[in-house]
This record gives sequence, C-alpha cells and structure tokens, in this order.
Amino acid sequence: MQEATEEYRGYRIVVAPAKDCEDLWDFEYRLNRLDGAGQERVRAQSAGGYATPETACFAGIEVARTEIDNLLALERARQA
Repeated sequence: MQEATEEYRGYRIVVAPAKDCEDLWDFEYRLNRLDGAGQERVRAQSAGGYATPETACFAGIEVARTEIDNLLALERARQA
C-alpha cells in the first residue's frame, strides 16, 4: 500500500492506509512542519472505514488539512 504525501500551508502530510478488522480501510497520518520546528504529530482514524485504500488516503489528507488549519488558527490567536 502506498502512502499519500502532500505539502499544505507549511506542513508535510503523510497518510498511510490500513486495513481494519472488517475489511474496510482506515488511515494514519503524520504532520511535520516544513521548517523543522515542533514535534511530529501522528493521528489515526479507526472508526467508519473506507472501501479502498485510495479513498482512505484522500480522507486522511482532508482530516490532516483541517487539523493544520486549526493549528494555524491557534497560533494566530496566541500571537494576538
């Protein structure tokens, strides 16, 4: 199974599909800042499930983008 990788708003997202116990696909994603600051964040989704590994990767990218948007909003709020 191939990982999906994307750069989004200063972060690198790496998503790996994983088969769950019901023969559906879930995902795990890792976030790293492109500038090397901060720690790697690792998250997994194991509820629901997707029909194909490609769909799981697409969903993982979307969830990771939302987390990045939230992290950036928190950073801006702290600076204000």
